[in-house]
Amino acid sequence: MGAIDQAMQSDHERLDRILAATAQAVEAGRWQEAREALAKFRHGIEEGHMVVEEQALFPAFEGREGGSEHPLTALLRKGHQDLRIFFAEMAEAIAAEDAEEFGDLYSTVQIILQQHDAKEESELYPFLAEALADHGAAVTEQMERAAREEPE
Repeated sequence: MGAIDQAMQSDHERLDRILAATAQAVEAGRWQEAREALAKFRHGIEEGHMVVEEQALFPAFEGREGGSEHPLTALLRKGHQDLRIFFAEMAEAIAAEDAEEFGDLYSTVQIILQQHDAKEESELYPFLAEALADHGAAVTEQMERAAREEPE
């Protein structure tokens, strides 16, 4: 496993912990804490993780695998689009203080993320160190920078 695999998998785990903390806050009725945790999660995944994948990792993989219409990256991009919609709906449920709606969305998102992350970790990340000129050093730095910029 290379540095880029480890960095991306570690970020999956970090984001999963933040999302779980959001769900725990919702379950306890701590709505302000839930709003803050979800904002941190969304920033980390939408402004950090997904941006890195869409702007650096997917193109590098496609360059190595022969084109921008690769079925794997097309599927992963579609997954990102769908997840962004779910994240917005989760924010709406928290704003409405609707624990039941949030819980339903959270269950769905957990399943989608597990499948999405597993696909990235098994089919995409292992090939990136070779595909990236610097073996992922710049991307790893970008991920760390995005994590530091997350709201507290």
